[in-house]
Amino acid sequence: AVVSTQGTGSFKLFNLIRTKGGWKWRINLPAISDHIADIRGYPTDVKPSHIPTLFPYGGRSDYMTPARVQEARRLFPNSTFVEIPDAGHIVHMDQPELFYTTVRDFLMVHG
Repeated sequence: AVVSTQGTGSFKLFNLIRTKGGWKWRINLPAISDHIADIRGYPTDVKPSHIPTLFPYGGRSDYMTPARVQEARRLFPNSTFVEIPDAGHIVHMDQPELFYTTVRDFLMVHG
């Protein structure tokens, strides 16, 4: 596998496990690769959910573009977006304490 960014590299290394026969992926990377468009896309045929929803996202990630935020707000009108600085796409691995605090604070209000 090619490690393209520090965030995806951390994700891949976290999911690489040692077995008796050597190394293997904990996750199914070929399936993820084959369906990345579906994974990254938003469903278009669902009704909006009005449940309070938290979207913590990494400040160094290019995933939460303005268009994705707009679509997520359409699907989750009662949503909160929190940028986690110095984190890539795998926020909970890059900034675990700040991620935990963000989720905890959100749940204290909305939980």
